[in-house]
Amino acid sequence: MPLRLHADTVEEALDRADARHWTRQPPRSDRARTKYLLQQVRGDHDALAARLGTEPDIVFRILAGDPLTDDALRDAIERETLRLWQPHVRRRAHATIMENDGQMTVSFRAWFGFTAAAGTTDDPRLRFLTLSLPSPHLKRLFRARHRNAPEAELHQLLSEALAASYFHRDGIPSALETVTLKRIDYLEFSY
Repeated sequence: MPLRLHADTVEEALDRADARHWTRQPPRSDRARTKYLLQQVRGDHDALAARLGTEPDIVFRILAGDPLTDDALRDAIERETLRLWQPHVRRRAHATIMENDGQMTVSFRAWFGFTAAAGTTDDPRLRFLTLSLPSPHLKRLFRARHRNAPEAELHQLLSEALAASYFHRDGIPSALETVTLKRIDYLEFSY
């Protein structure tokens, strides 16, 4: 099964973008991924089941080789594997990008709107945009992700970065603009 590089949450999209920097591919089968995840929680079947949103019995069945038919559980296993795979490689890639004032490109399809100077507004509407995020915002996103910030905080940081990129292309802020980003349908980072 090929790795999908887009997501609908900021957290997952950042994890999927890190896949471009891996030195080895993660396990591919559900059983191998579950085995890997079990190692990450030090063999605690209950903790792994809670993390995946399932029952410990199902974790035992997956490890025994029973075929997995629950797509939501399969997605949860893939998401957790991507989140935990090669953390040192991931942090090294982030550090290199931040030290060299690297850039991040974000492509998204979501309900995007804004409020600009003097109360003018553009109500949210479905848009597909690709923008380059400025380095300071990239650093803030990476730092928040490293400390496992909640999705709401990552979403807010992304909104601020999009506002800076969308309105201040020359780097000079003119007025206070705020971006509204709702119902993300597609989100992909590239760095």
